[in-house]
Amino acid sequence: MQDLYIQAEAFISSMQQFEGRPSNSDKWKQRLNSIKQSIEETGTYTHTSEELSFGAKLAWRNSNRCIGRHFWRQLDVFDCRTLHTKESILEALKNHVALSYNKGAIKSAVTIFAPKDNTPGTPDPIRILNHQLIRYAGFKNDNGKILGDPHSLSFTQELEKHGWQPSKKTSFTPMPWLIQINGETQEPYTVFEEHPHLLTEVQIEHPENEAFKSLELKWYSTPILSDMALLIGGIHYPCAPFNGWYMGTEIGARNLADENRYDYLPQIAEIFQLDTKNNRTLWRDRALIELNRAVLYSFDRDNVKIGDHHALTRQFEKFCENETKSKCPVTGDWSWLVPPISASQTPTFSQEFDPTVVQHTNFFYQNSPLEAKSKGESPMGKCPYHID
Repeated sequence: MQDLYIQAEAFISSMQQFEGRPSNSDKWKQRLNSIKQSIEETGTYTHTSEELSFGAKLAWRNSNRCIGRHFWRQLDVFDCRTLHTKESILEALKNHVALSYNKGAIKSAVTIFAPKDNTPGTPDPIRILNHQLIRYAGFKNDNGKILGDPHSLSFTQELEKHGWQPSKKTSFTPMPWLIQINGETQEPYTVFEEHPHLLTEVQIEHPENEAFKSLELKWYSTPILSDMALLIGGIHYPCAPFNGWYMGTEIGARNLADENRYDYLPQIAEIFQLDTKNNRTLWRDRALIELNRAVLYSFDRDNVKIGDHHALTRQFEKFCENETKSKCPVTGDWSWLVPPISASQTPTFSQEFDPTVVQHTNFFYQNSPLEAKSKGESPMGKCPYHID
């Protein structure tokens, strides 16, 4: 309980700082006293609506691996802590998908459900088992090859164990939602079959090469992370789906390009008639650039918001400048803030960041109820981005 109060005090102090109030104000003292009393009597405390909203924004600001933190104050926060029925939870998630898409002008948003009960053995009130609210399935064929996204293979198999039978298996089959309520796994909810308008996708074409269309590539508009925990002043929210908007390289240099994901670079190289006899011809680099050009062109064509790695890293540079002016430490994970292409051409490449992870208010990875062993342990010890 003492640790919880320390984290609450650190959070309230941060809130006062950003509101420009003195740390010894009566409001600050009174709120801390009420929090302390609540923790002593119940073992926990409840955030006000104001604290929840600011806390979610502060958690985004503190997220070392996020390049989009310049806009942390613009986060839309949906307070769904009182929702406990399957129907109301699903409705809130559908609202998040629709409102964050915002007709293509993607809005950053977080939907916060009930906090964790710290009583040992008590299951989380609500958990979303999907990694993202929109994500493509991965199916293993009889020949051992994977149709779709290899990253989704194990979760796709879990969905099938729970009764999901997709009407059609393609390279881009959207997965249903699998949620737990008080530890009870619900039947997979085929949201995008029942509400197809919620699945907003961009058909990816190249600005000059017509043959690119033959690949029939596409990607969904909004990256909504749904399996991370939100910690605000020591209070653990195990279900808080969150989204920003895409940086083009996430799709064009990772999702569609990585060898252990969709691995489309060899096919793109063939379309552009590149020499693929060995890597020294830099065919991979050339194919990668053309794929990223196609992604940005296609999102722009459809008026769907997306950032490019040059613009977003310069926005992040502005974020760092603002933090420094406010005498706030700039924390960050260099390996995540440097884009996977043209890294040396961006300002983050030559910057150094404080790797300290703010513990009292942040987004954290958490163990999935589907996994027997912790992902938070490594040979070097506990992962600082992971919460028990």
